[in-house]
Amino acid sequence: MDAYAQIRESAGQNKLSHAWLLLGEDSKELDAVSGFLAKTLLCDSRAGRPCGVCAQCRKMEKGIHPDLISVERLPDKREITVDQVRALRQEAFVLPNDSSAKVFVIREADTMNQSAQNALLKVLEEPPLYASFLLLGRNPGSFLETIRSRCQELRLQGQVVAEPPSEQAGKLAEAFVNGDRLGFVSVSMRLEKLEKEKFDRLLVDLYQAAAQRAKAAVGEKQEAALALCSLTEQLREMRKVYVSPGHCLGWLGTYVGNTERM
Repeated sequence: MDAYAQIRESAGQNKLSHAWLLLGEDSKELDAVSGFLAKTLLCDSRAGRPCGVCAQCRKMEKGIHPDLISVERLPDKREITVDQVRALRQEAFVLPNDSSAKVFVIREADTMNQSAQNALLKVLEEPPLYASFLLLGRNPGSFLETIRSRCQELRLQGQVVAEPPSEQAGKLAEAFVNGDRLGFVSVSMRLEKLEKEKFDRLLVDLYQAAAQRAKAAVGEKQEAALALCSLTEQLREMRKVYVSPGHCLGWLGTYVGNTERM
């Protein structure tokens, strides 16, 4: 099970920890997974977090969420200082601005010296109910055992950087791009009765799946993938006045193998 699947599973079981240790060699992967985890923690949805459509998720995608606080090593320092951690600790006890949660991301957390880690330990032991802490680093041996024991640990393997779309969205995108009308209808029939939040999340994943295929394909398949991106954006607008999943998928299905009518 990859990191994204583990996070989704923990969210689905309502077992998200307040402290996470993300370990890996690839900084892009660490940023991607920590961003997904932060979005999951801040998401307002009651099911299928992160939903990708609530106000919190949209702010995360735009990089403007006021309740996501990043702590990084200062340019002129070799380590994250104890003063930075003390400032974090004070900020942790200030109530969130927009969300019911507040997330602190500590990059290069393995550069904290013992004093800084001990200062962090105090808030990890007795955190505010709304606060979560994501520690990113490469070297697990740099962390005190008392820190590690209070964190849920995720070791990243450097294989997946981008958040993967859902399996259903991938199948829909594949059928659409290949002009497989029967395959598209077959998948659609299993999705027509999805709950509102889950279907809206599916549309987010469908756009992502289409965009990924547009980058990899050429010729007619690339054109079909780009058309699917455009159609999915239209569907997300239609959903604002509530068009049922069945009608959305039926409308989208009329374009399978026939994007020239757009």
